[in-house]
Amino acid sequence: MNRTLFAATMALLLWGTPALGGPLPDSDGDGVSDSSDNCSDAANPGQDDTDSDDCGNLCDADYDNNGSHGFTDFGLFAPAFGTNDEEMCHIEPIPGCTVTFADFGFYLGNFGGIPGPSGTTAGTIECPL
Repeated sequence: MNRTLFAATMALLLWGTPALGGPLPDSDGDGVSDSSDNCSDAANPGQDDTDSDDCGNLCDADYDNNGSHGFTDFGLFAPAFGTNDEEMCHIEPIPGCTVTFADFGFYLGNFGGIPGPSGTTAGTIECPL
């Protein structure tokens, strides 16, 4: 491997920035490029995704993973209120969180919507089911 290719590869791996082409887009300014960001509309440098659906907690109130935020999600959220259920937490830092009114506000603000957008879902605007 020649030195230029090696340097460019290392820069991409270490900083997510092509060495010769400038920085990759990062719409939310969290230091993670949009194509690798699991929540590209909200700054989430921790990239927390506690239900492992490739959609970060800060973009995902779809607790039943049916593709929308609705009443069945509220049925799953309500019993978690006041607990340390990280899947229901939407305010960073997620690890060690307690589900509070701020998390309920996130759920309510997203009611009727879809999870996402996430660059980790092959460029789609929604997260996978």
